[in-house]
Amino acid sequence: MSTDPGREPLLAADITMDDAWAIYDFLVPRLESLQRAHGDGTEERRTAEALAEAISVLVLEIEREIRGPKRPRLAKSSARPPAPAPVPAPTESERIAREKQRLTMIREYWNQLHAIVQVWRDSEGYDRVRWRQVGFLDAAAEAEYRRYVTEAGLRKAERP
Repeated sequence: MSTDPGREPLLAADITMDDAWAIYDFLVPRLESLQRAHGDGTEERRTAEALAEAISVLVLEIEREIRGPKRPRLAKSSARPPAPAPVPAPTESERIAREKQRLTMIREYWNQLHAIVQVWRDSEGYDRVRWRQVGFLDAAAEAEYRRYVTEAGLRKAERP
């Protein structure tokens, strides 16, 4: 693997809420400027509004996946609520499957967000190192891929 962090595959496990919100902070002011510059009902304004909405949805979905499931809050009351029924702990395979699904969703949402922002890759403020397409879910998935490629003889694992 390259020692240049901008050249290594980006992992879904590495994506943070700050990464997603940084793209939002980069793009939305540009889109708001377009909205102000064009009157109601124009194609330009509609396009800017639709794109801003899509960006907002993707950023919020990434944040939701990173934060994990929301815990229900109990309403305050003077009566003690009944004890919840015991929930069996997930098996290790269930836990792994849930984590893989979570990382898969982060990768999908991030890559969609990246497809939108990469159009601005030559603009001032665009973060080429940080805003890259996600290649793998985590380091284990990347290692497994590299092992498979090496074993299959598809290409050399390390370049001289």
